[in-house]
Amino acid sequence: MKAAIEQLRQVIAETKTRQDEATKEAKRIEKDMNDFSKNKDSKLVELQTEVDKLKKSLSKQSAAIKPLQQEVRDAMLEAEQCGSDLGAAQEQLQDAVTTLSTQQEELDALLAEQKSVKVRLEN
Repeated sequence: MKAAIEQLRQVIAETKTRQDEATKEAKRIEKDMNDFSKNKDSKLVELQTEVDKLKKSLSKQSAAIKPLQQEVRDAMLEAEQCGSDLGAAQEQLQDAVTTLSTQQEELDALLAEQKSVKVRLEN
């Protein structure tokens, strides 16, 4: 029971703290609203200035990004071309290995035939 009462007191204290913070936030918002109502023109000018700054910043960032996007596109094309070249080189390698194997078999057959001819000539 005592623990429950202590817990409820703690919850009440936390709730009061949150209520105080919310009251402060509400007062700040009311003050901002009053400032805006009193100084609409200056606030609008301030907001317009901020919007203009953001637009300029966006334009600069867009200009900076375009060359990077082109580099990425170029790199992707180059990587694709390298992949194609690698595939072609692998095919050529496989063809060369097959040809070499075939020629080795022919060479072995010719050497065997040469030995048999030598043996027949010696007899």
